[in-house]
Amino acid sequence: MRLAERLEKGVFTTIVEIFPPNFSAEASKEPLLGLRQKTQDIVARVKKVENLADCVLVADMKDIGRLKLSSIYTAAILRQELDTEVIPVIAARDGNRSALRTLFLSALSYGLDSVMLVWGDRYNEGEGSANVYDYPSLSKAIREMRELADRADVKATILAPVNLATLGTPKGDEIASSRIASGADCLLAQPPTSDLSETLPQQVRVLEEKNLKGRVLLNVFPFRDREDIEACRQRFRWNLPPALDAMAEEGGEARLLKESRSVVERMRAEGLPGVYVSTRGKPELARYMLDGSAASP
Repeated sequence: MRLAERLEKGVFTTIVEIFPPNFSAEASKEPLLGLRQKTQDIVARVKKVENLADCVLVADMKDIGRLKLSSIYTAAILRQELDTEVIPVIAARDGNRSALRTLFLSALSYGLDSVMLVWGDRYNEGEGSANVYDYPSLSKAIREMRELADRADVKATILAPVNLATLGTPKGDEIASSRIASGADCLLAQPPTSDLSETLPQQVRVLEEKNLKGRVLLNVFPFRDREDIEACRQRFRWNLPPALDAMAEEGGEARLLKESRSVVERMRAEGLPGVYVSTRGKPELARYMLDGSAASP
């Protein structure tokens, strides 16, 4: 069943995020790129968790220390090898209007009729890359890509992000509503749903208040340990509950992954539309968050 049909029928949907093949930008660390080998490797790794995913999402990477292959190219390769629907991510940050139009139409021409559009985190001054942001807002980009899909006679499914930390504010509400009104079929959430006792009920309550419960897929994220939790707080400005630190102290990565799995199970039980699973470049981690029979790593 395709993503569009799953969303329309309210069938619980699992989207597993992966990174495209990528390499160190420093030749001294990785002198030979090994393009074909890296591509074959990501295909093999995704195949191992394909049975757990209704869709695979090829993320955008913002890391000036890494070279990467295109999310659209990677998604096209995976589409050839998998029975699972594959979704490329396109960031407005990295291209002007002409470039984004070209990327979107290229994705459709590959048969990738589900695409995620994101604004993209800014490059910091001195990082050596420019922030383009040729559109005044992501909503404007979504509207234009929807019009292009219609002209191409493709029934495209467009995904976009939503920030649950600001959704309760007038500005956050306006941004989310605008993205849906502009043509986004579904929103993928951040920050992650880290625990059952605090974060999940808070996020569900906000979605219900904004009448978005059926349009948003919450996120689970594979934290490694207490230091990693604190690093994510600092880097992404996520308001992660102290209970998460206690879990890390109690059982490390295994305990944290178990909590993520429990969160997914509760999402199913509560009739949420689905879950968006981050893997941080390690597709095999999806098994520990989605497969109840999987042993802890």
